[in-house]
Amino acid sequence: MPHRDRYLFICTNRRPIGHPKGSCATSGSEPLVEALKSALAQLGAANRIRACASGCLDLCEIGASIVQEPDHVAYGAVTLDDVDEIASAVAEGRIVERLVVYRDGAPKGGK
Repeated sequence: MPHRDRYLFICTNRRPIGHPKGSCATSGSEPLVEALKSALAQLGAANRIRACASGCLDLCEIGASIVQEPDHVAYGAVTLDDVDEIASAVAEGRIVERLVVYRDGAPKGGK
């Protein structure tokens, strides 16, 4: 398996509509996988950064979620409108601060 500098794990877990925990798939995460792969390829970064579908990341309550590793950052409420910004940031080794909901396992702003 080739090693990449960074990974974007996009949760595509699906629960039934109306489930109290919700799910990333019902929040629109599935199209994010291909959109991020395409955006990374257009930037010429697909050989350094891997965007891949993931099972549940246990972030159901925050909408479509993505975990960026090895930065230990979780993005929440991600939409297709955020894809280009995420792809550019990760390609440059940056984090999209406005989307961060967890950093190093703690809620943003939490301990």
